[in-house]
Amino acid sequence: MFRSEALVLGRYKRDPNRWQTDFGRWVAEFGVPRIVAVLGQDPNLRVTKHAVYHWLKGYAPRPDRALALVEMSQGRLTLEAIYQHSREVRQSEGDAGGPQ
Repeated sequence: MFRSEALVLGRYKRDPNRWQTDFGRWVAEFGVPRIVAVLGQDPNLRVTKHAVYHWLKGYAPRPDRALALVEMSQGRLTLEAIYQHSREVRQSEGDAGGPQ
């Protein structure tokens, strides 16, 4: 079963705060599997889908990967948008009593 099917069935819940930033919206539109596939073309940038979901949880990607994401987005993302996502998500989780 694909994650999108599981989401529809209510098996997984998306944290809306993670998907409403510029970075989160871009990831949702571009697709996690596609990000993994594109970054996987360079052995130094390879990531797993779990790494991308960690970025969405507020753990910032390494600078080389962040630059690759900006390039991949064809200007839609900026480094500031990627790192701002990390700050916003961690702040909102900290406000809610979650891990910081």
